This record gives sequence, structure tokens and C-alpha cells, in this order.
Amino acid sequence: MKSKILPSLPRLLSAILLTGILYTLPAPAAHANILGDLYRGLEQFSELPDQVNDLQESYHQTVNELEQTKDELGQTIDELDKTKNQLETYRSENTLLQDQNRQLTVMIDELRDERAARESYIHRLKVTAITGLGLIAGYFILTRVIRLGMRSRSERGDRLH
Repeated sequence: MKSKILPSLPRLLSAILLTGILYTLPAPAAHANILGDLYRGLEQFSELPDQVNDLQESYHQTVNELEQTKDELGQTIDELDKTKNQLETYRSENTLLQDQNRQLTVMIDELRDERAARESYIHRLKVTAITGLGLIAGYFILTRVIRLGMRSRSERGDRLH
């Protein structure tokens, strides 16, 4: 008899242990109200078309917002293209203005050089004219002084004779 009990002892102990664990675990609350569950299920099922309609409205609203955003993005891209074209126009105008500025600077430098050369020429003419007038005046003064000196000598010589 001992041999029959020993092999079944581990099974018996595991069954007792399993039963003890099951009784100590909290049991879920039982729902005995089948009609209430059925009513709630039908109620949720009847609300499904409204939820589908809400989802469709939300979808259409999202699609409309997406279209508006797409249109705004297209307008922004068009404005960006216009701005790029204006920027390129401004750059080309700036390049032309820089070239004109360089040409004007060269012309101004040439005019300054011509003016300086003209002023130098006029100064030389003035110096030459003043020098010529001075030489002519000096010649006349020198001849007058020499004549005066010769006259006074001749008068002195006449007195001595």
C-alpha cells in the first residue's frame, strides 16, 4: 500500500497547492445581469453610426484644412519665386550701377587730372607773362637809369670843360 500512495503524493500535493492559490487570488466580479449587458451592447452598437459620421466629418475637415494649407503653401511658393526674381533683378541692377559708378569714378579722375594740368599751364603762362612784363619794365627802367646817368655825366663833363 505504501507503493501506491508514494507515486500519487506529488500529484496530490500539487493539486492542493493549486487549489489554495486559486482561492487566495481575487475573483473577478460576476455579472449576472445579461439583459443589462445586452442593452449596453445594443446601445453601443446603435452609437456606432454617429461615431462613424463624426469620424467622416473629422476626416472631411482634415482634408479641407489640408487643402487650405496646400493652397497657402502654393501661394507662399509663388511669393518666394517672385521674391527670388526681384532679388535677381536687384542684383543685376546693382551690378550695372557698380559698373556705372566705376566709369564715373574714372571720368572724375580724368577731369581732375585735366583740371590740374590746365591750372598748371595757366600758372606757367602767368609766370611767363609776369616775367616778360617784368623784363620789359626792367629794360625800360634800366634804359632810363642809364640815360639819366649818361645825361648827368655829360652835364658834369660839360661843366668841367
